Amino acid sequence: MKNLFFILILVFSSCANDDFKKVETLDAFRILAITSSNSEVAPGGSSVLQLFISDTKGGGRVISGTIEACIDPGIAFGAEVGCDHDPTRTTASYTIDTINDANLGVSNLYTGFAAATYTANIPATILLGRTAREQYNGVSYIVIFSFNVDGAVVKSFKRIVATTRSGLNANPTISNVSINGNVASAKPNKDDVLTLTTSVAEDYSYQNVDDSLEARSEVFEVAWYVSEGEINKPKALSSESVKYKSTPPTSPMLLIAVLRDGRGGIAVHRDVF
Repeated sequence: MKNLFFILILVFSSCANDDFKKVETLDAFRILAITSSNSEVAPGGSSVLQLFISDTKGGGRVISGTIEACIDPGIAFGAEVGCDHDPTRTTASYTIDTINDANLGVSNLYTGFAAATYTANIPATILLGRTAREQYNGVSYIVIFSFNVDGAVVKSFKRIVATTRSGLNANPTISNVSINGNVASAKPNKDDVLTLTTSVAEDYSYQNVDDSLEARSEVFEVAWYVSEGEINKPKALSSESVKYKSTPPTSPMLLIAVLRDGRGGIAVHRDVF
């Protein structure tokens, strides 16, 4: 019992530690989003991918990485993220230059869309041998980006869904970020309320195991990021208001919103104040 009491003290002390890393605060190299021109395609289609990265503490540098692309091994069912299972996998190199890239330079605090893009070509045969339900709901093709930065491996992957459905998903959009109801034009102050104006969520159909079609609607979720300070709800629904909980810095500051529709569609909004 004494040991259990000691462990509980450690747990609660750790949870209360002000030095605990805030997920919304940007510092080391991070891949915040991988956008795609098409999150759903017909078999044999293609999609152009682009990384939205942040490297606020990097000071400007060239970061080299690799790409692997293949049919999804079943990640949603516990399979490891990788392409070793697929003899038709493709590989490529990928370079991020935060010094010379106009989207990432010092004035943008080394945060934004990397200039380089990657075109994922989905095999025309990806649905062969799949059930009618799998063909309708879709089979994923994955693209894995991998970087070795400051001695740590940073990986992120993007799914592109191949489907026989006629109505393919479109990316959501963000019109603006507002602070206390007004379009953001300056740094938020402590306890200011942040909201998003977005496109309307799409309706779509999903085929159940009994072959019936179920009507569904997208649910928009937002990840908020700042270069200084913290957000009270860094992960929230798009309809939710969130608060900036810190005194704004005197130096330039980033405010990022990444909107996801739950179907692979992504929109990114960046403000530099």
